[in-house]
Amino acid sequence: MPELLPDSQEAGGENASEPSLEEGGGTPVETLPEPQRVVDPTRPMVALTFDDGPHAVYTDQILDILEEHGAVATFFEVARNLPKAPEAVRRAADMGCEIGSHTQNHADLVKADADTFRQQIQQADENILKAIGRYPYFLRPPYGDFNDDVRRHVGKPLAFWSVDTKDWKTRNTACTVSAALNNIEDGDVVLMHDIYGETADAVAQIVPSLVQQGYQLVTVSELASYRGGMIPGRSYSQFRPA
Repeated sequence: MPELLPDSQEAGGENASEPSLEEGGGTPVETLPEPQRVVDPTRPMVALTFDDGPHAVYTDQILDILEEHGAVATFFEVARNLPKAPEAVRRAADMGCEIGSHTQNHADLVKADADTFRQQIQQADENILKAIGRYPYFLRPPYGDFNDDVRRHVGKPLAFWSVDTKDWKTRNTACTVSAALNNIEDGDVVLMHDIYGETADAVAQIVPSLVQQGYQLVTVSELASYRGGMIPGRSYSQFRPA
């Protein structure tokens, strides 16, 4: 994994150009979704995020845990996987979870040519629209790999993370729990993957522990909406309180 920005602010600085619809993937740039739940902006918040799904079994297991604790999360879907678990994706959206794009085929956008880049964004957007009735607001580039060209042409905010559990590497429940809970702070965005059973088992410990510690488990958009918002073409990894 490449090293990411150490804070939540944009990668390009104040003079970073904002992409136009013509520059981007060709789908409408949606506004930041309004929070759908009661969130207390004075209390600490954390956004749990899950990449590479959906999974026909483990996504629902994670949703069960979130629902039990009145929590939500953000799922960055590889759109080619949507037919594997369409009910889970709709359930997540109906629960108030957020669905973001992780491209159509988990393509490395930095290495993609112009046509492939455009197809990866547009196809994912259209398939997510079919699945939940709206376009994804933001994109998480596969492998965390991006450059100025990606930022300039993607037409969406780029959502990264501040806590990497490395669940894809360890495939170990205890390691994932420790990585998620150690040194967690208000405004963190936690990276996991909902395609592993070990991760689903870890979530069963992580969610109640964070709730017990007083954290509100919110979507990335909810977190951003109370901490300064997001701008298309800029990258964000955390949202600290002012």
